[in-house]
Amino acid sequence: MAKIRTLGPGQLIIGEDGQEKKFDADCTKAALTPKTDTDDSNTYLDGHDEAGAQKTNWTLEATIKEDFSKDGLSVWCFDNAGKSLPFKFIPNKEGSLGFTGDALIAPVGFGGDVKKQNDQDVSFAVSNLEHYDPSTQPGTQAVDRQIAD
Repeated sequence: MAKIRTLGPGQLIIGEDGQEKKFDADCTKAALTPKTDTDDSNTYLDGHDEAGAQKTNWTLEATIKEDFSKDGLSVWCFDNAGKSLPFKFIPNKEGSLGFTGDALIAPVGFGGDVKKQNDQDVSFAVSNLEHYDPSTQPGTQAVDRQIAD
């Protein structure tokens, strides 16, 4: 398969089956971002060193165009703040990479510059992150690998 280097057209959907919210139509930016913390190494009396433990936390980040309707993403985030909901992120539908996991929904801001289409940045903590090949048939989307969180 040829390399796919462009983000989009893709998909970002958050929510339980039958109650999903499509973020992709309002997203101008989307990313899964890792943050890895490493503990200090330990030096022992005999002179050897051991590397510190490492932990990676993931965040689902997006920039959305604001929609001041009651069905807009900002209101949805407000109403679902504090809930951990499943998500699906496919960076490019022509590629063979998709991600699933659970996103802890946080509220986003409202407003901005007058007479402008304003952006709002969203950032959701992620758990249970896995990647898969979205080109497989529905129902057979075997998860390739769980990504530590």
